Amino acid sequence: MKKYIFSAGLIVLTVLTWAFTYSSLPDNLAIHWGLNGSANDYQAKANAMMMLIGIMIIIYILMVIIPKIDPKNNYKTFIGPYMAIFNTMFAVMFVINLMIILTGLGYDLPISYLGSFIVGVIFMVFGNFIQIVKPNFFLGIRTPWTLSSEKVWKDTHRVSSKLFVLAGIIMMLSAFFPPVYRISAIFIAAIGCIIFSVLSSYIVYQRQLNK
Repeated sequence: MKKYIFSAGLIVLTVLTWAFTYSSLPDNLAIHWGLNGSANDYQAKANAMMMLIGIMIIIYILMVIIPKIDPKNNYKTFIGPYMAIFNTMFAVMFVINLMIILTGLGYDLPISYLGSFIVGVIFMVFGNFIQIVKPNFFLGIRTPWTLSSEKVWKDTHRVSSKLFVLAGIIMMLSAFFPPVYRISAIFIAAIGCIIFSVLSSYIVYQRQLNK
């Protein structure tokens, strides 16, 4: 269970942060912001706290049980990348909690820039580690072609790794784009790397058939 200490610790730290600041927070908290960084959705602070902590707990439960229920049962061979990807998700969730709490306390954060960086980091971390992940039914580019052949899986994820890192870089750079172009850059980068990853799995599969 030592491998779960970091993520469990972030959940505890998130709970403590909410507990120490809860009485100082306004009754309603901003939980979503527009392209210009202005808040456009609010929730009661109790609901916001329970929702955000609840999401972290659900992710934690999934992280623990997925290796136990996957039929391929080979997570020991890539537990490092598996934990790195999930720990990044917990770190991002912790940062999101901090952003909501700090804005509630009156701090003026550069939300429009932070959002692009956060999404970019997720894609870059995923891209850096996904090429080491072995075939499984929950994590990675799971298409009929990658799941049919370990070689197709490996070759596809080698390509996808570069695509996701590139998409992450574009997303981070989009923080400096005008707001009207920022969401388009993030959307195109995200959808583009996913589509090309799926296409690459089919192309690699066809090449293997024709050998």
